[in-house]
Amino acid sequence: MSTPPLPDAATGPAGPQAAPAPAHAPQYAPEFAFAPPPIPFEPVEAPKSRRIPGILKIGAMVVVIAAALAVAAYVSRDNPAAAKAGDCAHNAGTDSKPDMSLVDCGSANAEFTVLKVVHGANEKECETEQALVATYVETRRSSTLVLCLGERR
Repeated sequence: MSTPPLPDAATGPAGPQAAPAPAHAPQYAPEFAFAPPPIPFEPVEAPKSRRIPGILKIGAMVVVIAAALAVAAYVSRDNPAAAKAGDCAHNAGTDSKPDMSLVDCGSANAEFTVLKVVHGANEKECETEQALVATYVETRRSSTLVLCLGERR
């Protein structure tokens, strides 16, 4: 039986070895055996802007404002502050605590006819009305409204 040869310093136990690089030699990363395939690039057009022309924006704003005004007018139509001479009113409250609202003059609820509207706290201006049966005073913030009321005609 033969004995295997002893490793010498140049070959080492695993076989021949490369000599160590000198300390002053630069170290480089190993090269890859293959490169990734190139990715095809096609220029992509930016999506077309869907801008609304200025005139349409203005038109839309006008429509929104008109709708808001129409809703406000509809909501406040039975509000005593919107009363004018000749309108009809109904008191759903009591004489000491009135709850006045404007109603259609053909309605069965129409109790009073507005003879005069006074903007201010001067109820004495109603005394000039011959058919006067009641006055209604409403104070909101800093303004006062007086309705001079007569019997329903």
